[in-house]
Amino acid sequence: MRKTEQNSTRLLLYAFVLSMCIGACSHDNNLHRPSALAVADPNASPVVLAALDLMSGNPVLPVPTADPDIIYANGKYYVYTTAIGPNNSQFHAYSSTDLLSWNDEGVVLDLNNVSWAHTGGWAPSVVARNGNFYMYFTAAKKIGVAVSTSPTGPFIDRGSALATGDGTDPIDPMAFIDTDGQAYLYWGNTTLNMQRLNTDMISLTGTRSHDKPSNYFEAPYMLKRNGIYYFMYSINDYRNDDYHVEYATSSGPMGPWTYKGRITSPLGPVKGPGHNAVIRKAGCSDEYYFVYHRRTSTNVDERQVAIDRLFFDGAGNILPVNITNSGVVGYDGICYTPNPVPDGQYVIRSRVNTTAGAGLYLDIPGCATGNADVRTWTRTNCDGQKWTFTYQNNGYYKIISALPNHKALDLNACGLDRGANIQVWDVLSNDCQLWRIETAGNGYYRIMAKGSNNVMDLADGDPTPGADVRSWTWNGADAQLWKLETP
Repeated sequence: MRKTEQNSTRLLLYAFVLSMCIGACSHDNNLHRPSALAVADPNASPVVLAALDLMSGNPVLPVPTADPDIIYANGKYYVYTTAIGPNNSQFHAYSSTDLLSWNDEGVVLDLNNVSWAHTGGWAPSVVARNGNFYMYFTAAKKIGVAVSTSPTGPFIDRGSALATGDGTDPIDPMAFIDTDGQAYLYWGNTTLNMQRLNTDMISLTGTRSHDKPSNYFEAPYMLKRNGIYYFMYSINDYRNDDYHVEYATSSGPMGPWTYKGRITSPLGPVKGPGHNAVIRKAGCSDEYYFVYHRRTSTNVDERQVAIDRLFFDGAGNILPVNITNSGVVGYDGICYTPNPVPDGQYVIRSRVNTTAGAGLYLDIPGCATGNADVRTWTRTNCDGQKWTFTYQNNGYYKIISALPNHKALDLNACGLDRGANIQVWDVLSNDCQLWRIETAGNGYYRIMAKGSNNVMDLADGDPTPGADVRSWTWNGADAQLWKLETP
């Protein structure tokens, strides 16, 4: 029976953390900011956290750190974060080929090698151009730039600060290269600075603008999609539980801005989901990952980097990001279409058969007309095995039983943890009743819950009719593969 309150959530990956101690500290509005203790051997390159089956899990990095940026280069994803070590002086890079295992590439920029600032290294942004990689970073409340021929450094500072910016807290640089080749730099807490970069990428040109969108506070990030400029930024002091991301759009890279709304919100014990970056999935035209930091610790400086999917609706609006513990499916080189099956009525058959070889279908026990669990059963003529799929124009489907009372396929209490129950319930307008259908090959699909990013799973692959159907992290087993057939 459905719980009346949302299930309590927890970060499943804590059991896998290799080392935990005081986290890296990032920016706030104070002149004096806490430094972070070293939390890992800078010469080590461990596999950071064990993935949950074939999903990244959240958090993804080995140490408490914050303010992530992400790029894709040379067949790998690279994440860069606020500096750790004495006085926040050592910037690390973390790499992954599949989004499942992340390796610490060690120190890629050490502020002890920067002549004009040695402390307060926060919020790097890295872009590739001219055969080089350019790292823009905060140090001593100024903006610097360092250059390397490799995404793992070493990055060599240009010898002086690139910019101080206007406003009292000129931090959080973000570099963006437009489709016409012009590059821009965005930075600043409270005061937004926007200025063009020269083609050398280590000097600024033109007039500096301060035209900021509604609610702008810090951590600017720019994404261009289908000719629209999406300007994302974080709201509130990072220590606030409701630190979060909002966005505005424009027809140009420097505004004017149309405020659009909120992207992230805290969920249960997960607080402060903010300071984001976005990357398009390698090889795919319109799939995006949302990289951000969040925390569950009462220590507000103990933040952790997480990755979840970013979706747009049919009108091009960014949908609120679902905060998950499971993270994203490991990189498999497959690009997914948002609506792979036509609207219509189907029976949902498991790839698992009975021991006698009969098919097993998603079923409402006894054709119950009330709210009920779902299970598998051999084929019947009951409407409890017939499901109407309706695409919602946002990457997700509503799945409604054909029984006369038309109950919706539902993730119990939007449970984040794997094992959460799947059922039918009164039709509601929430994420518990939205499902993503993704092609898994050979005519089969995985059916993923929007509320948790976990997939519909036949518990323990049980071939016995009447076995429970639940949610679980994706592992590619037959118990998680479903075929849509004509009733």
